[in-house]
Amino acid sequence: MALPTPALVEKYGLSAPRYTSYPSALQFVEGFDETPFLNDLKTQETPIAVYIHLPFCRSMCWFCGCNKIITRNQENADRYLDYLAKELQLWQPHIRHIKIDQIHFGGGTPNFLTVPQIDRLNALIKCYLPVLTKVQVSVELSPDQLDEGQVKAFARLGATRASIGVQDTSPVVQKAVNRIQPQSCNVNAMQWLRDEGFDSINLDLIYGLPYQTEASFAQTIEQVLELKPDRIALFNYAHVPWFKPSQKIFASDVFPNPMLKLAIFQSSCLRLQEAGYTYIGLDHFAKQDDELAKAWRNGEVKRDFQGYSARQATTILGLGMSSVSQSENAYRQNYKDLKDYQSALDAGRLPLAKGITLTWDDRIRRHIINHLMCNLELEFKVLDLELGIDTEAYLAKDFAGLQTLIEDGIVLSHSGGIKVTDTGRLFLRNVAMQFDAYREQQEGRCSQTV
Repeated sequence: MALPTPALVEKYGLSAPRYTSYPSALQFVEGFDETPFLNDLKTQETPIAVYIHLPFCRSMCWFCGCNKIITRNQENADRYLDYLAKELQLWQPHIRHIKIDQIHFGGGTPNFLTVPQIDRLNALIKCYLPVLTKVQVSVELSPDQLDEGQVKAFARLGATRASIGVQDTSPVVQKAVNRIQPQSCNVNAMQWLRDEGFDSINLDLIYGLPYQTEASFAQTIEQVLELKPDRIALFNYAHVPWFKPSQKIFASDVFPNPMLKLAIFQSSCLRLQEAGYTYIGLDHFAKQDDELAKAWRNGEVKRDFQGYSARQATTILGLGMSSVSQSENAYRQNYKDLKDYQSALDAGRLPLAKGITLTWDDRIRRHIINHLMCNLELEFKVLDLELGIDTEAYLAKDFAGLQTLIEDGIVLSHSGGIKVTDTGRLFLRNVAMQFDAYREQQEGRCSQTV
């Protein structure tokens, strides 16, 4: 993978969604009628996935773009679980005929919860959710706040997969972003998880943070490889201070410039592949025998709000404040503000804040963009069969708009479709954006692609 020229980086360093959904959450509207989503649940025959948002953190990481609540009051989690129980009760009539084969706990910091609180969460799930015996349970963990008892509690809950936030092992970078996490924390977390039988552990890294250099991040990569994770997610830092005011603390001159960011990513990508990891999609890496790597080789990788995965439910039910649900025909999102979330539940209502009902065109473009993000190519014959349309004709204007990308060596065009080049993978979001009917409305509202 050759580094693009500075001129190319400047040309394509645009604002664009990450395309973990389409339409993106920027298109969700208030006053949304969730009947289409509820109707999709009524006719659901295959198992669904559940996402549960646990928003609490003990301190603020300045880079973070998640929806979280900063507190050290552990009683807040008890009260939150009270309301989660209320929400589960309201959903029961809509899901009692459905089976659940995936549960994911995100945050915030799920291991903000104490062992008794995790056990209580376990009891709520067993009481209210129709979970299959072989459900796949995953949890996001912060090693700087993790202890062995919490790992055991999540294991009792059924978790066998974990995603650990590492971000960067450099003390200089950690101090700058207010996330002090010695390597010993990561080592302990990995050991506890392996001892409890967790068979898939992902480490999250972020490039583009303050004071990162190619040499410093190379050291981070080496320390991460020592941990032998099954997967690694190497995310581009999303600097969106207009959306996350805490990011305003950073001075503009502390960030690596776009060319340095790409150099950091390129060298990291090469090193991870040398170490036996398969490069997947935009920013994921997996050991060659991992199910995600196997799915990539078989053209079966999926993409949703949690990133790339080997399996994907057509329907995801989001629980907790700010969580997003998706179905064939709609997206819905709970209130982001805790008081609004609680008020709705106190009134006996599902805590719906906004959402969107997908048009036929939305569903076509969602399929196209997901296919592109997961396969790095679009084959007209395959898409024609999957969508029941003449794809090339239906998206003629969008394909015509790719001409500049073709001329710049980002995309290759052939009689049967298009293919993203090795250099083009760095600009994959730009390619996907060409098929986004809402791209003009989103200009300047998303993070930079490079």
